[in-house]
Amino acid sequence: MGTEKVVGILGGMGPLATVELFKRIVLKTPAKRDQDHLRIIIYNNPKIPDRTAYILGKGENPLPELIKSARKLKSCGADFIIMPCNTAHYFVEEIQKAVGIPLVSMVEATAEHVEKLGLKRVGLLATTGTIVAGIYQRSLGRRGIEVIIPSE
Repeated sequence: MGTEKVVGILGGMGPLATVELFKRIVLKTPAKRDQDHLRIIIYNNPKIPDRTAYILGKGENPLPELIKSARKLKSCGADFIIMPCNTAHYFVEEIQKAVGIPLVSMVEATAEHVEKLGLKRVGLLATTGTIVAGIYQRSLGRRGIEVIIPSE
């Protein structure tokens, strides 16, 4: 048990995405008893300012609250952080620098998976903030994968 990492979930963007991520981790863990499950710390902070509003220049910067939340997870014992909000990944590098533990990017993980599948074009359904920020377009583009964005 000494080498097992503690997962930190930076949640609340929205709360149901946090619940869904936790549920999926529990369901996908090959556990025969409670003790076989992962140790997970969830910080559900729905007070983080709207990421899309900020990216579109119409809202408060969520970065200070994202960093505060990530530091809280670290201080509670998380070895790394995951974040069930695509748009919040716009801030992933700054959060990572400020907190000093890994923040696993679901955007990078998705791009790696798409690349392994050998796909050259993918469709992106996302919030306006995620699309305008170019989060997936950059990550997939570095791998030579074209991103198709449907009209509204």
